[in-house]
Amino acid sequence: MFTDCLQETSQQKTAGGISCRQKKLHIEFLRFACIWLVMFTHTATEGFSLYLNEQSSPWFPLYLTVPFFVKTAVPVFFMISGALLLGKEEPVSVIFHKRILRFAAVLVIFSFLNYVIDYRSVNIPRFLFLVYTSTLATAYYFLYIYIAFLMMLPFWRAMVKNLTHRHYVYLIALELIFVGVVPISSFLMFKGSAQMNYFLNPLLAVSEPTFYFLIGYWIENVMPDSWLSNKALVFWGAAAAAGTAAAACMTVYNGTLSGQLTEANSERFYDCFLFLNTGFVYCCAKRFFLHRQISMNVRRILVFLGSMSFGVMLLDDLLRHSTMGIFHRHILSLLSGWPLTAAVLWITLAFSLGIVVVYFIKKIPLFRELI
Repeated sequence: MFTDCLQETSQQKTAGGISCRQKKLHIEFLRFACIWLVMFTHTATEGFSLYLNEQSSPWFPLYLTVPFFVKTAVPVFFMISGALLLGKEEPVSVIFHKRILRFAAVLVIFSFLNYVIDYRSVNIPRFLFLVYTSTLATAYYFLYIYIAFLMMLPFWRAMVKNLTHRHYVYLIALELIFVGVVPISSFLMFKGSAQMNYFLNPLLAVSEPTFYFLIGYWIENVMPDSWLSNKALVFWGAAAAAGTAAAACMTVYNGTLSGQLTEANSERFYDCFLFLNTGFVYCCAKRFFLHRQISMNVRRILVFLGSMSFGVMLLDDLLRHSTMGIFHRHILSLLSGWPLTAAVLWITLAFSLGIVVVYFIKKIPLFRELI
């Protein structure tokens, strides 16, 4: 996905340097912004789920809402892929050679790097077993999903040719009802003791990642321009805020019924209205860059940061672990009363370090092609 995004923009050159078409600048921005969010997701109770350790803090309501917006990162990546890939025409052989093999190579190479660092040994059979059965770095589960999506790419491309705006609205309605309204209603009625039969969920036919792949294509290519108006975005933002408030209240209610708010029971309602937040973030970014004149220097920065993003994601675990000591010894001690701000600075430091490292890694021909 990240490589595909880079190809989309790297082909757009002018005599003055790199220039993204204005309608694609929002994608470059979202790519690096969401990588930062992905890294923040993996801070656990140090930042992402800080509310679990700060339940008596006056800032608890703020901490509680953080996960509901931070979790938009991965769905946005899926939306970017759908926006850039579903409208193209490619033979299956090209999909396998150009896309699937490349991401498979990335998965194997960087999983091996993490394996050597974590296990401090080289056991190829054991390594291959772990790559086949699990993930060797926190963020790599996305690569497995993405490779599976690429295998199904011909089917999704054939599908979107025949989908209208009304089809997408219907799909969104199903998502909001069966991922949001039904789980919350069931929990309120049965207090967690019963829920709808899983096989009754119509979204079984379309997985959650596929839903966002399709919605990304819809926003970029099918959604009416009126849905990007200020009035529409205000309405969308209000709906996202209401959905977040409802899911946050259900999280607290679940903890009350359970006797304690824990990491296990606090995740139950994270995804209920995630689409509202994700779509709002994506559409706001698109509208911002569509309706503003962006200078050449800013465009270069956006493209540069976007081109570094995939590599930073691949080094996520290593970057966080290498800066964790600085976080605990210095940042957290200096900002002891502001733990969320401390976590933000930690991930910003790790992200910045990642950009520098990836910049030099991309000087190596093999990695320049892969990431």
